Amino acid sequence: MGRPSLKTRRRDDLIRACIQTIHEEGLEGASLARIAKRAGLTAGIVSHYFADKAELMEATMRHIGEALGREQARRLRDANTPLERITAIMAANLGAEQFRPDTSAVWLSFWARVNHSPRLARIQRINAARLTSNLRHPLRALISDSVPDKDEEVQRIALILSTLIDGLWLRAALENGGVDPARTLGLALRTLEAELGHLTQRGPVPP
Repeated sequence: MGRPSLKTRRRDDLIRACIQTIHEEGLEGASLARIAKRAGLTAGIVSHYFADKAELMEATMRHIGEALGREQARRLRDANTPLERITAIMAANLGAEQFRPDTSAVWLSFWARVNHSPRLARIQRINAARLTSNLRHPLRALISDSVPDKDEEVQRIALILSTLIDGLWLRAALENGGVDPARTLGLALRTLEAELGHLTQRGPVPP
């Protein structure tokens, strides 16, 4: 693989600078001028790589999301059973890397802007749909065909888990959220165990 182009390097520099500036200054304080200065560039040059701050923010969110995707793929390579695959997905989303102060600052800023930015809202819809879809596949293999309304149950539990992952992350990322980041995976796994136990108690499809 050849060396990345100057444009790619500059864009990466600006994305990294955006992450650190949001972490230190907050989204409102992360002006293009401050981001450019941190990247060792002038504000005028930024327009050669990003049309505006909204486009830079969108690229930054994609960058963080892609890093999460790589971490998930890494964990999935070692997963051999449906339960291990679900655990790997949850562990990637609730791992220590996702609770880094700089990463957390960007995610929190992102979520705060979703309802006011069609670009960020689209990324959020894609992220949420991908997480639910990733959970559905191993759940379908894990849940017996004898369970009544299996497809509906797969969808229901996948939605519960994906929503729980987001909620646990948010509470744990807040300084006074009341949830220890190290406990989030255990809480998610206990919820999965309870939901699967509920299905077992319901019994098979009647003849």
